[in-house]
Amino acid sequence: MQSDAVRSYHRLFEALERPFLYAAPWWLDATCGAESWDVINSTGEDDTFIAALPYHKTTIRGLSAVITPPLTQWVSLISSSSDPGVSHHSFLPDLPKSAILDLSIKPDTELLSQSTNIPVVLKYSFIIPAMESMDAVRNRYNEGLKRNLRQAEKNYSLHESDDVRGFLSLCEQTYLQRKMKPPHWLNEVIPNVYQQLIKHDCGRITIAKAQDKVIAGVLTAWDYHSGYYLAGGRTADDQGASAHALLLDNAVQSAQSRGIAFDFEGSMHPGIANFFQSFGGVPVSYWQIRKYYGIGKIWALFH
Repeated sequence: MQSDAVRSYHRLFEALERPFLYAAPWWLDATCGAESWDVINSTGEDDTFIAALPYHKTTIRGLSAVITPPLTQWVSLISSSSDPGVSHHSFLPDLPKSAILDLSIKPDTELLSQSTNIPVVLKYSFIIPAMESMDAVRNRYNEGLKRNLRQAEKNYSLHESDDVRGFLSLCEQTYLQRKMKPPHWLNEVIPNVYQQLIKHDCGRITIAKAQDKVIAGVLTAWDYHSGYYLAGGRTADDQGASAHALLLDNAVQSAQSRGIAFDFEGSMHPGIANFFQSFGGVPVSYWQIRKYYGIGKIWALFH
Protein backbone atom coordinates (compact mmCIF):
# COMPACT_ATOMS: atom_id res chain seq x y z
CA MET A 1 0.00 0.00 0.00
CA GLN A 2 1.33 3.42 -0.96
CA SER A 3 2.31 5.78 1.83
CA ASP A 4 0.66 9.17 2.23
CA ALA A 5 3.93 10.73 1.12
CA VAL A 6 3.94 8.76 -2.15
CA ARG A 7 0.31 9.66 -2.87
CA SER A 8 1.15 13.32 -2.29
CA TYR A 9 4.15 12.93 -4.58
CA HIS A 10 1.80 11.77 -7.36
CA ARG A 11 -0.26 14.95 -6.98
CA LEU A 12 2.82 17.15 -6.91
CA PHE A 13 4.21 15.49 -10.04
CA GLU A 14 0.93 15.88 -11.93
CA ALA A 15 1.14 19.64 -11.45
CA LEU A 16 4.57 19.90 -13.11
CA GLU A 17 4.70 21.36 -16.60
CA ARG A 18 8.01 19.87 -17.82
CA PRO A 19 8.97 17.00 -15.51
CA PHE A 20 12.04 14.81 -15.88
CA LEU A 21 11.59 11.19 -16.95
CA TYR A 22 13.21 9.79 -13.81
CA ALA A 23 10.82 11.72 -11.57
CA ALA A 24 7.67 10.13 -13.01
CA PRO A 25 5.78 7.91 -10.54
CA TRP A 26 5.25 5.32 -13.28
CA TRP A 27 9.03 5.23 -13.87
CA LEU A 28 9.62 4.66 -10.16
CA ASP A 29 6.96 1.93 -10.11
CA ALA A 30 8.59 0.21 -13.09
CA THR A 31 12.16 0.36 -11.80
CA CYS A 32 11.63 -0.14 -8.06
CA GLY A 33 8.25 -1.83 -7.74
CA ALA A 34 5.19 0.09 -6.61
CA GLU A 35 5.80 -0.69 -2.94
CA SER A 36 9.58 -0.21 -2.97
CA TRP A 37 10.07 3.51 -3.31
CA ASP A 38 9.34 6.39 -0.99
CA VAL A 39 10.04 10.11 -0.71
CA ILE A 40 11.34 12.67 1.71
CA ASN A 41 9.31 15.82 1.54
CA SER A 42 8.86 19.40 2.60
CA THR A 43 5.42 20.83 3.42
CA GLY A 44 4.04 24.35 3.47
CA GLU A 45 2.10 26.13 6.19
CA ASP A 46 -1.11 24.34 5.18
CA ASP A 47 0.66 20.93 5.29
CA THR A 48 0.56 20.55 1.49
CA PHE A 49 3.62 19.17 -0.30
CA ILE A 50 5.88 21.86 -1.73
CA ALA A 51 8.85 19.62 -2.60
CA ALA A 52 9.86 15.96 -2.57
CA LEU A 53 12.83 13.72 -3.38
CA PRO A 54 12.19 10.04 -4.27
CA TYR A 55 14.43 7.08 -3.46
CA HIS A 56 14.49 3.30 -3.80
CA LYS A 57 14.09 1.48 -0.49
CA THR A 58 15.35 -2.09 -0.59
CA THR A 59 17.70 -4.58 1.02
CA ILE A 60 21.18 -5.67 -0.07
CA ARG A 61 22.45 -8.91 1.43
CA GLY A 62 19.83 -8.49 4.14
CA LEU A 63 20.89 -4.92 4.95
CA SER A 64 18.50 -1.99 4.66
CA ALA A 65 19.42 0.24 1.73
CA VAL A 66 18.40 3.60 0.27
CA ILE A 67 19.70 3.70 -3.29
CA THR A 68 19.14 5.09 -6.76
CA PRO A 69 16.49 3.06 -8.63
CA PRO A 70 17.77 0.53 -11.21
CA LEU A 71 18.28 1.85 -14.77
CA THR A 72 18.09 5.38 -13.34
CA GLN A 73 20.98 7.78 -13.65
CA TRP A 74 19.83 10.09 -10.84
CA VAL A 75 16.79 11.09 -8.84
CA SER A 76 15.67 14.71 -8.83
CA LEU A 77 13.92 17.03 -6.46
CA ILE A 78 10.49 18.16 -7.63
CA SER A 79 8.83 21.24 -6.20
CA SER A 80 5.58 23.15 -6.57
CA SER A 81 5.36 26.39 -8.51
CA SER A 82 4.70 28.18 -5.21
CA ASP A 83 8.20 27.33 -3.93
CA PRO A 84 10.50 26.39 -6.84
CA GLY A 85 13.71 27.37 -5.06
CA VAL A 86 13.91 24.53 -2.52
CA SER A 87 17.44 23.11 -2.28
CA HIS A 88 18.51 19.47 -2.15
CA HIS A 89 20.75 20.45 0.74
CA SER A 90 17.82 20.89 3.12
CA PHE A 91 16.67 17.33 2.36
CA LEU A 92 19.89 15.47 3.04
CA PRO A 93 19.54 15.28 6.85
CA ASP A 94 16.15 13.61 6.36
CA LEU A 95 17.42 10.69 4.30
CA PRO A 96 16.61 7.45 6.16
CA LYS A 97 19.49 6.07 8.23
CA SER A 98 19.74 2.76 6.42
CA ALA A 99 22.79 0.51 6.58
CA ILE A 100 23.62 1.44 2.99
CA LEU A 101 23.00 4.90 1.53
CA ASP A 102 24.00 5.22 -2.14
CA LEU A 103 21.94 7.84 -3.95
CA SER A 104 22.74 9.77 -7.13
CA ILE A 105 21.06 13.17 -7.39
CA LYS A 106 20.62 15.55 -10.28
CA PRO A 107 22.89 18.56 -9.65
CA ASP A 108 21.91 21.34 -7.31
CA THR A 109 24.43 24.19 -7.39
CA GLU A 110 24.03 24.84 -3.68
CA LEU A 111 24.81 21.32 -2.57
CA LEU A 112 28.60 21.39 -2.59
CA SER A 113 28.92 24.94 -1.27
CA GLN A 114 27.36 24.11 2.08
CA SER A 115 28.63 21.88 4.85
CA THR A 116 27.15 18.41 5.21
CA ASN A 117 28.21 15.30 7.08
CA ILE A 118 27.22 13.11 4.13
CA PRO A 119 30.05 12.55 1.61
CA VAL A 120 29.30 13.82 -1.88
CA VAL A 121 31.37 12.83 -4.93
CA LEU A 122 31.09 14.00 -8.51
CA LYS A 123 30.14 11.59 -11.26
CA TYR A 124 29.85 12.49 -14.91
CA SER A 125 27.51 11.94 -17.81
CA PHE A 126 28.24 12.84 -21.43
CA ILE A 127 25.69 15.10 -23.08
CA ILE A 128 25.23 16.49 -26.58
CA PRO A 129 23.27 19.74 -26.32
CA ALA A 130 20.49 20.63 -28.75
CA MET A 131 22.01 22.33 -31.81
CA GLU A 132 20.79 24.09 -34.92
CA SER A 133 21.24 20.99 -37.12
CA MET A 134 22.38 17.37 -37.09
CA ASP A 135 25.23 18.40 -39.39
CA ALA A 136 26.50 20.66 -36.61
CA VAL A 137 26.35 17.72 -34.20
CA ARG A 138 28.21 15.35 -36.54
CA ASN A 139 30.91 17.93 -37.19
CA ARG A 140 31.93 17.35 -33.57
CA TYR A 141 32.33 13.57 -34.02
CA ASN A 142 35.96 12.46 -34.16
CA GLU A 143 37.35 11.23 -37.48
CA GLY A 144 37.49 7.57 -36.49
CA LEU A 145 33.80 7.60 -35.57
CA LYS A 146 32.86 9.34 -38.82
CA ARG A 147 34.64 6.64 -40.84
CA ASN A 148 32.97 3.86 -38.86
CA LEU A 149 29.54 5.40 -39.34
CA ARG A 150 29.99 5.78 -43.10
CA GLN A 151 30.85 2.09 -43.34
CA ALA A 152 28.10 1.07 -40.90
CA GLU A 153 25.45 2.87 -42.97
CA LYS A 154 26.32 0.53 -45.86
CA ASN A 155 26.25 -2.63 -43.74
CA TYR A 156 23.28 -2.27 -41.41
CA SER A 157 19.63 -1.37 -41.47
CA LEU A 158 17.91 0.08 -38.40
CA HIS A 159 14.47 -1.01 -37.19
CA GLU A 160 12.23 -0.38 -34.22
CA SER A 161 11.62 -3.62 -32.32
CA ASP A 162 9.27 -4.95 -29.64
CA ASP A 163 11.39 -8.07 -29.01
CA VAL A 164 12.34 -7.39 -25.41
CA ARG A 165 13.70 -10.88 -24.81
CA GLY A 166 15.94 -10.64 -27.83
CA PHE A 167 17.18 -7.27 -26.61
CA LEU A 168 17.91 -8.70 -23.16
CA SER A 169 19.97 -11.44 -24.80
CA LEU A 170 22.11 -8.76 -26.49
CA CYS A 171 22.57 -6.99 -23.15
CA GLU A 172 23.64 -10.20 -21.46
CA GLN A 173 26.14 -10.92 -24.25
CA THR A 174 27.70 -7.50 -23.70
CA TYR A 175 28.14 -8.10 -19.97
CA LEU A 176 29.81 -11.42 -20.75
CA GLN A 177 32.16 -9.71 -23.23
CA ARG A 178 33.25 -7.40 -20.41
CA LYS A 179 33.61 -10.37 -18.05
CA MET A 180 30.89 -8.89 -15.85
CA LYS A 181 27.82 -10.44 -14.29
CA PRO A 182 24.52 -8.87 -15.45
CA PRO A 183 22.71 -7.01 -12.66
CA HIS A 184 20.14 -9.17 -10.88
CA TRP A 185 17.31 -6.81 -11.81
CA LEU A 186 17.98 -6.77 -15.57
CA ASN A 187 15.40 -9.33 -16.71
CA GLU A 188 12.64 -7.86 -14.57
CA VAL A 189 13.19 -4.12 -14.78
CA ILE A 190 13.86 -3.68 -18.51
CA PRO A 191 10.57 -5.36 -19.59
CA ASN A 192 8.66 -3.25 -17.03
CA VAL A 193 10.34 -0.05 -18.19
CA TYR A 194 9.85 -0.86 -21.87
CA GLN A 195 6.14 -1.49 -21.33
CA GLN A 196 5.72 1.87 -19.61
CA LEU A 197 7.80 3.78 -22.16
CA ILE A 198 5.58 2.46 -24.95
CA LYS A 199 2.45 3.25 -22.95
CA HIS A 200 3.59 6.85 -22.41
CA ASP A 201 5.02 7.19 -25.94
CA CYS A 202 8.46 8.22 -24.73
CA GLY A 203 10.84 5.38 -25.55
CA ARG A 204 11.70 2.51 -27.87
CA ILE A 205 14.05 -0.35 -28.68
CA THR A 206 15.99 0.09 -31.93
CA ILE A 207 18.01 -2.73 -33.47
CA ALA A 208 20.67 -2.91 -36.18
CA LYS A 209 20.48 -5.83 -38.60
CA ALA A 210 22.83 -7.22 -41.25
CA GLN A 211 21.31 -9.69 -43.69
CA ASP A 212 18.40 -10.35 -41.30
CA LYS A 213 20.74 -11.03 -38.37
CA VAL A 214 20.35 -8.78 -35.34
CA ILE A 215 23.77 -7.34 -34.46
CA ALA A 216 23.03 -4.72 -31.79
CA GLY A 217 20.21 -2.93 -30.01
CA VAL A 218 19.62 0.10 -27.78
CA LEU A 219 16.83 1.13 -25.43
CA THR A 220 16.30 4.90 -25.46
CA ALA A 221 13.80 7.25 -23.86
CA TRP A 222 13.05 10.96 -23.85
CA ASP A 223 11.34 13.70 -21.87
CA TYR A 224 10.97 17.47 -22.31
CA HIS A 225 14.68 18.03 -21.71
CA SER A 226 16.76 15.16 -23.11
CA GLY A 227 16.93 11.87 -24.89
CA TYR A 228 18.49 9.13 -22.75
CA TYR A 229 20.55 6.08 -23.62
CA LEU A 230 19.19 3.61 -21.06
CA ALA A 231 20.71 0.30 -22.11
CA GLY A 232 22.35 -1.43 -25.03
CA GLY A 233 23.82 -4.69 -26.16
CA ARG A 234 25.57 -6.26 -29.14
CA THR A 235 26.96 -9.48 -30.47
CA ALA A 236 30.54 -10.45 -29.69
CA ASP A 237 31.81 -10.33 -33.28
CA ASP A 238 33.64 -7.43 -34.88
CA GLN A 239 30.43 -6.07 -36.41
CA GLY A 240 28.91 -5.22 -33.03
CA ALA A 241 30.85 -2.05 -32.24
CA SER A 242 30.10 -0.21 -35.49
CA ALA A 243 26.44 -1.27 -35.40
CA HIS A 244 26.20 0.08 -31.86
CA ALA A 245 27.74 3.39 -32.95
CA LEU A 246 25.20 3.67 -35.78
CA LEU A 247 22.35 3.08 -33.33
CA LEU A 248 23.60 5.83 -31.02
CA ASP A 249 24.00 8.23 -33.95
CA ASN A 250 20.37 7.51 -34.80
CA ALA A 251 19.34 8.15 -31.18
CA VAL A 252 21.21 11.47 -31.15
CA GLN A 253 19.46 12.44 -34.39
CA SER A 254 16.09 11.55 -32.88
CA ALA A 255 16.76 13.80 -29.88
CA GLN A 256 17.93 16.66 -32.09
CA SER A 257 14.75 16.37 -34.18
CA ARG A 258 12.80 17.01 -30.97
CA GLY A 259 14.97 20.01 -30.12
CA ILE A 260 16.38 18.38 -26.99
CA ALA A 261 19.81 17.30 -25.75
CA PHE A 262 21.00 13.70 -25.77
CA ASP A 263 22.37 12.12 -22.61
CA PHE A 264 24.66 9.10 -23.03
CA GLU A 265 24.45 8.66 -19.25
CA GLY A 266 27.50 8.22 -17.09
CA SER A 267 30.18 5.60 -17.11
CA MET A 268 33.38 5.55 -15.10
CA HIS A 269 34.79 2.86 -17.43
CA PRO A 270 37.54 4.61 -19.47
CA GLY A 271 36.78 2.75 -22.70
CA ILE A 272 33.08 3.56 -22.57
CA ALA A 273 33.74 7.17 -21.59
CA ASN A 274 36.13 7.57 -24.54
CA PHE A 275 33.50 6.10 -26.87
CA PHE A 276 30.89 8.63 -25.71
CA GLN A 277 33.39 11.46 -26.02
CA SER A 278 34.05 10.46 -29.64
CA PHE A 279 30.52 11.78 -30.34
CA GLY A 280 31.49 15.16 -28.94
CA GLY A 281 29.72 14.46 -25.67
CA VAL A 282 30.44 17.10 -23.02
CA PRO A 283 30.94 15.82 -19.44
CA VAL A 284 28.31 17.19 -17.06
CA SER A 285 28.52 16.41 -13.36
CA TYR A 286 25.93 15.00 -11.01
CA TRP A 287 26.31 13.89 -7.44
CA GLN A 288 26.60 10.59 -5.69
CA ILE A 289 25.85 10.58 -1.98
CA ARG A 290 27.23 7.53 -0.23
CA LYS A 291 27.38 6.67 3.46
CA TYR A 292 27.24 3.50 5.53
CA TYR A 293 25.82 3.00 9.01
CA GLY A 294 26.34 0.19 11.53
CA ILE A 295 26.99 -3.17 9.90
CA GLY A 296 26.84 -1.42 6.53
CA LYS A 297 30.36 -0.14 7.23
CA ILE A 298 31.60 -3.74 7.33
CA TRP A 299 29.75 -4.57 4.12
CA ALA A 300 31.36 -1.56 2.41
CA LEU A 301 34.86 -2.83 3.18
CA PHE A 302 34.27 -5.77 0.83
CA HIS A 303 32.27 -3.93 -1.84
